Amino acid sequence: MAVGKVNPDKVYHNHHGQFPAVGNGLSEPTPIPIQSSVTHPKRITDTTLRDGAQDPSFALFPHDAKLKYFDLLHQLDNKTGRIENVEVFIYQKRDRWVLEKLLERGFEFPKVTTWTRATPKDIRLLVKIGQGRIEETGMLASSSDHHIFDKLKHRSKESAIEKYLAPIMTAVEHGIRPRVHLEDVTKADITGWVVPFIQRVLQETRGKACFRLCDTMGWGVPDPYADLPTGIPKLVATIQAETGAELEFHGHNDFGLATANSLAAWTYGCNRVNVAYGGLGERTGNTPLEQMVAGLVRVEGNPGLNLRILSELASLINGEVCRLPAKVPIVGSHIFTTQAGLHQSGVAAQAEAPGGLIYLPYSATTVGRGEENLHRVGGVSGMDGLVAMLNKELASRGEEPRYTTVSRTVLALYEKVHAAYDGRYDEVANSFVDARRDFFEPAELLELVQQIEEGG
Repeated sequence: MAVGKVNPDKVYHNHHGQFPAVGNGLSEPTPIPIQSSVTHPKRITDTTLRDGAQDPSFALFPHDAKLKYFDLLHQLDNKTGRIENVEVFIYQKRDRWVLEKLLERGFEFPKVTTWTRATPKDIRLLVKIGQGRIEETGMLASSSDHHIFDKLKHRSKESAIEKYLAPIMTAVEHGIRPRVHLEDVTKADITGWVVPFIQRVLQETRGKACFRLCDTMGWGVPDPYADLPTGIPKLVATIQAETGAELEFHGHNDFGLATANSLAAWTYGCNRVNVAYGGLGERTGNTPLEQMVAGLVRVEGNPGLNLRILSELASLINGEVCRLPAKVPIVGSHIFTTQAGLHQSGVAAQAEAPGGLIYLPYSATTVGRGEENLHRVGGVSGMDGLVAMLNKELASRGEEPRYTTVSRTVLALYEKVHAAYDGRYDEVANSFVDARRDFFEPAELLELVQQIEEGG
């Protein structure tokens, strides 16, 4: 393979702290490459125990929780090999203890991989610790001129290549596949450094290396008309066409595009996408595992993943690591719950609807959730929500459901509920005051109904 010429000039993308602009200079959309052995099948790699553990929401991802997470990830993969690997650190005593325990399990998938800095010393440490059991390791190779010159103080782009090659070749010499992490690639000189660097690595390693494209600052966009370096379709397709390398995408969610960018990366030539459960990670976090699992199933069909494990993973993270947002897609605690009357009516009707679900995107049981509270009664709730909550509360007490939307009792309850949310009219202030601000709980609603039925 011919190695392209390195551009000696510095290429910076300085937006002076403002939102970075997107260059939409392409007159035609980026073409989707032809499928090959380096673009398919689509796989997921997991960094929850590495990059996810750097999340600023907690000080420590507990050691035992890491082991439980790995076990559940193995169950989620369910012998499909689509959850291909999980990566861990090796630097602290606790890291090495966790690594040893993961390796002892002997799972085929996910495979245990590691992360190292761009030094031969780190690779020698890995060789000593791994004792032949680690087949692949990630290693940092900062790719933008912001990092090459401003952070790492390299004399030139050529000297950066030589520095990065040393640990890469050390890994190859010890039979470990190097996974080269091109940090900050969406701010890099793609044709003037990234492509020549990848070509050189492939030449030196005889094609053994693979590469992770890291959208470190979340600048990437999924628009096929967006140009380099921020257009993920153009970025992936260009690198794949120029190098033929096996590519993986690692997204960050600073602009809320991590999942969209990851799906685009799959489409335009990556065969791997790197994720963290619940979107854990630095700043706004990484691409969420559960969203890419859903994306894989929606695009290709379920290859055999045990989707019910997603809820067990949520219980583990919520209970032992940190609380996930209640509205986070796929695994949030409130994602099947509705308050608005129109939506509550649709949910009530869908049980017997010949067309299936009306106001739910999929059944809660698909992701391992059991009996869900589909309704909350608040300031925009309707009769269907009241009926659903009352009858469910009766059932929980061993009583037969007896309320309907045409019940006078329920109508009276509806008036009481919304009177509470209206508040009291203050004539002096010409305004409503003392309006209720929280939800009505099921037991409270049933108590109000009993008062109404008793003439209260």
